Amino acid sequence: MSVVAGLALVAEDAQASEASLRVALAAALEENRELRQVAAELREDNTGLREQQVLQAVELERLRADLAVLQRMLFGRSSERSRPEPSDADAGDGDGDGEAVGDAGEQGGGSGGSGKKRGPGARSGRRDYSHLPRFEVFWDFPGGGYCCPECGEAFTPLGDHLSGEQLDWQVIVRVVVHCRRRYKRRCDCRVPVTVMAPGPAKAIGKGLFSNGFIAMLLTERFVAGRSQNSLVTGLARQGAQVSPATLAGTCAQAGVLLAPLEQAIADRSRGSWHLHADETTWRVFAPKDGDGPAKWWLWVFVGPDTVCFVMDATRAATVLARHVGIDPDTGQLTSDTDGGPRRLVISSDFYVVYSSAGKKADGLVNLYCWAHIRRYFVRAGDANPVQLKYWTKTWLELIRDLYAAHDKLMTAWHDAAAPAPADATTAAAHLEAAHTTWDAAITAIDTARTIQMTSPGLAEPAKKALATLDREWDGLTAHRDYPMIGLDNNKAERTIRGPVVTRKNTNGSHNADSARLAATIWTVTATIQMAGLNVLTWLTAYLDACGRNRGKPLSGPDLERFLPWNANPEDLRAWAQPPPQPG
Repeated sequence: MSVVAGLALVAEDAQASEASLRVALAAALEENRELRQVAAELREDNTGLREQQVLQAVELERLRADLAVLQRMLFGRSSERSRPEPSDADAGDGDGDGEAVGDAGEQGGGSGGSGKKRGPGARSGRRDYSHLPRFEVFWDFPGGGYCCPECGEAFTPLGDHLSGEQLDWQVIVRVVVHCRRRYKRRCDCRVPVTVMAPGPAKAIGKGLFSNGFIAMLLTERFVAGRSQNSLVTGLARQGAQVSPATLAGTCAQAGVLLAPLEQAIADRSRGSWHLHADETTWRVFAPKDGDGPAKWWLWVFVGPDTVCFVMDATRAATVLARHVGIDPDTGQLTSDTDGGPRRLVISSDFYVVYSSAGKKADGLVNLYCWAHIRRYFVRAGDANPVQLKYWTKTWLELIRDLYAAHDKLMTAWHDAAAPAPADATTAAAHLEAAHTTWDAAITAIDTARTIQMTSPGLAEPAKKALATLDREWDGLTAHRDYPMIGLDNNKAERTIRGPVVTRKNTNGSHNADSARLAATIWTVTATIQMAGLNVLTWLTAYLDACGRNRGKPLSGPDLERFLPWNANPEDLRAWAQPPPQPG
């Protein structure tokens, strides 16, 4: 029995051990399952962190690219400003920016015998100022004359010595008192007993300021872009205390006199076959509808002989349609003055309003700005200079060649379109050769963009530049059919630069009326400047004419006389000169 009992005890111990092992194994398996679950969660979290890290790296690269572009725009030198060719000594000082595309400055002239210019656009020697008033100032010793310092004997006058000329700049604010002569008759004729000479022709009848003062006010305020506070301070510096409200009221009254001119300029602008168009923001602090400052838009339309500014609360297509004559319902150009179909060419940037109008309206052709597309490639190189340095340089060279081809095409077209070309056959041959050169330059660009758009591994800024080039391709290549028009929209951008300077100095307009007043005055003064006239002289003459019209705006032939395309040559020559010096 003892053996059986022992075996039973052993069996019981074995069963207990097996049960404990099973419990331990189950616990281990459960712990292992939990560990696997934790590991899976950690792997999932790790994958998410890696994806997040990749996204952050992409975002960081994009921000660095944007920062590089903004730094170039804010602090860098303009990529479209032409620079003089470096001399042999300076050949290694270039910045590798490629050829410039924008406005060409004066390249000739030097300083002294070095052959180098003193600065951009500098000329050798001094300018001629013989047309300015000349005043002689005589200098003598205190008390007059000179005596020998030893014996006191007076020296004999020997004549005068001209020690040189200087330009003097004086601002004079004076009070002009108009004295009108009166006469009394001495005969017995049936005429008035007394007569009085006519007084000054005052454009603003009861105003404080002369016509010359008003012309200077409009020029300084809107052409030079000075703020109202700056003008008030400047007048006070010369001893004239004038309130800002008085100046603002004078500008508003002058705007009423200029309104018929603005309308005439706008009508002529609408009849132009080609317009340069652009727009920029403008701030209106107290609009009639809404609270607080409002973001308005200043549009500019530059024609062959007109500049028309439009101030509007929107940047919508309705502004373009209203000015150029597009039916808002059909989207088509309105009929010409003779009732026939009208054609219009618009040079602009890539803003969707222009492209949309060109797609809808028959007879409207979009010419897009090559200077704008060039900036995309310049900024792509700025965003990723390590990878895209040589890529950007190659593209700038391709665009440079296109500009050179267009210059030849424009010259050949003008020669062929001359009223009586010296050799019509030769001119036609030159035009055909110029077209061939253009086709070769545009084909090189087309081939490069086609190949690169399908190339893998191209940096993202380069892809964006190529995508923009592809999207606007039709409007960029349409320049072939219009060789008389430049490749860029710099004319509109230069024209709107004056109001932009005013915006920086004044921050905007107080209300909607003053904003539209600014557009009216800019329309008139910019058109006058385009005609090569002196704004001060022309404004004074126009205000004098309004004064002779009893302070009312001109109309009919009197108004047309002051439009540059209707004015006679004698008036144009007189208005191109500086205003006469006050007597």
